[in-house]
Parts: sequence; structure tokens; C-alpha cells
Amino acid sequence: MQKKHSTKETKELYEADTGHQSGNWDQIRLGRRLQVGSLEVEAHDAGHVLGSVQFEIITRDENLVYASHLNFADTTISKAAEVAPCDTLILEATFPRSSPMLPAHETVLADMVKWALECAREHRVPTFVTDPLGVAQEVIKTLNAWTELTVVVHPRIARISTVYANNGIGLKYVDAGTAEAQAVITEGKCVVIIPKGFDVTRYGDFRIANITAWPTQAEKAAGKVFPLSDQADLEQLLAFAKEARPKTVLTFRGGSQVLAEIVARRLGIPGKALSADVRHPRTVNSVIDEEKVAECEKYLLSLVEERNLTYEKREVVSRAMSEGFTLQVVEETLNRLTLRNSLRYSEITDGYTRP
Repeated sequence: MQKKHSTKETKELYEADTGHQSGNWDQIRLGRRLQVGSLEVEAHDAGHVLGSVQFEIITRDENLVYASHLNFADTTISKAAEVAPCDTLILEATFPRSSPMLPAHETVLADMVKWALECAREHRVPTFVTDPLGVAQEVIKTLNAWTELTVVVHPRIARISTVYANNGIGLKYVDAGTAEAQAVITEGKCVVIIPKGFDVTRYGDFRIANITAWPTQAEKAAGKVFPLSDQADLEQLLAFAKEARPKTVLTFRGGSQVLAEIVARRLGIPGKALSADVRHPRTVNSVIDEEKVAECEKYLLSLVEERNLTYEKREVVSRAMSEGFTLQVVEETLNRLTLRNSLRYSEITDGYTRP
């Protein structure tokens, strides 16, 4: 079996989110080199979420830095990504295409606190919908510091937040699955934080705000949107690349071609896209075929069968579509199974497990 390497924090987050123990694993420590065959590998802080790193690969001829998700600005719970000068920089291009520069974290967080307090004064429960890892913990930390409202979080966010707390990032919150949380919500003097995909429309006194730098039309239509992200925007990516002083920048995912062209034009560094820009086709809302969804549920539950395995999302979707189910039906079915806790999705592994 191939040995796995990660930071201690990444391992803890994976195990807390999936319920699985990581076997055949070795710890990677920041600033220490690891020998992998003829290569040396060194991890550097990526500034994205707890435990996230970039990998510097050192050969006899050059050094290469692979930087996937990174954040090049300080937040309330993390420091900006460390810069490792390199010959070749491989940079992920997942930045909001609508805006090259996101508002400052402090400004967005202040707006969020103001909105939450306004909701509370109206005897409504402010509810933030966001990614359960990274942004959720920053919001908890901010609400703890700037308000006296009790923070109630979805059980998945609670599991992840426990890992943050165990690693020295103090967070105060109540698990939504407890009796204490239900009492607090009934009283109304609280803030609720839930992951994307969780339905709270049945709660009439909840006011919803989506936290995302990439809002969909549905999220915009749903009401309030706060552009907070734990990933670098375009200007941060360019600043990071400039400080790394690479001879070549290779880009991938998202706006890879756009980023490569801007790197070449503004920094004078040769840039090349390893993959084409991802363009999401606009879908037309249509009625879901409930009979097909029911068939798809049976198939997916038979596919994701072993309780000690994680099934990659792309493989699950691909297998289901090869059985004749449309992408819309597969996504709708996965969403329903996740909401019912028949399947558990992990953002860390981008995969599903049986709880």
C-alpha cells in the first residue's frame, strides 16, 4: 500500500470529518525535508486552512513549488502563505472571475457582524451558509470576539471546529445536534452556521446569508451574500508569484489560461496553462424525474457500500452516469442522500462514505 504523507492537522481533520482512521501514514512537518526516491520534498504553509501546505520539490537541476489552494493574506485564524523562491511554480487558478480583488477580510467580517446583530434585534435568527472547513471557523472566531450571541453550528462544522480548538485556535460554539442548541435557537439569541446544501427553509424565523466569493444565481436570489474566501484572489496570486521569482509559472484548474496570460503580461514571467479554463454551462431549471431519483438512490447506496472506504465523488458520478442517469439526477440524488445522512460527504477528500 502506498504510504500517505500529510501534516498532523490534515490527518486530524480527515479523521474527524470522515470517521475513518488513516493507516500507513507519516507526518510532514513544515520546514523539514522528506526524501522521496531521488527527490527531496519540503512543505510550506499555504495559509488556506488548518494544516494546508504547498510542496517544494527539490531536484539536482531545479526546485519546483506546487501550490494548490492558498491564501496570501492574514486572516483572524491563519497567516498568509509562506513564499518559497523557486524555478517553476505550479499555481491553481481558482479565483473569482467576477472580481480580481476581494474586499478586505476585516471589512466583510464587520458587515457580517452588523447584519447578524440587526437580525437578532428583529428577533430573527441570522444563519450563515458556508464551507464547513476554514471559512466557518473564521466566522465562529469573529462572532465570538465581536458579539455576545451564542454560535450554533451544524454537527459537521462542530467536528471540524474541535480539531481547530485542539490545535490552539479557541472557538466557542454549540453543536446543533444537542438539546442545548435547540433551547438556544428557540430563545432566538444566537447565530447559526450551516454547510452548503443543508436545508433550513422550514425554519420561518431564520434569515439566510450565503458566504461565498463565487455566488451562484440561486444564492444571489436567496438574499444576502458576503464575499469572504479563504482562497487567494487574482491580485494575491500575482503577488505570490512575483515574490516567488520563478522562471516559469504553470497554471491549472479554474481560470488557468487567463492566469497564465496575466502572469506573462504583468509580471513578465512565461506562463503556461496545464488545463483549459473550466466553463460551467448554464443549466435550465427542469422538473426532477422522481422515479429516476429513486432508482439512482438504490444504485448509489449499493455502490457506496463499504463503511470503511471513501469513494471519490468524480468516480461515483462517472459510474452513475455510465448506468444511464443524467448529471442532474445524480447531483440531486447525492444531495438528498447527504441531507438525510445516508451518505456523508467530505470536502477534504472530495468523496462519500457510509456513516
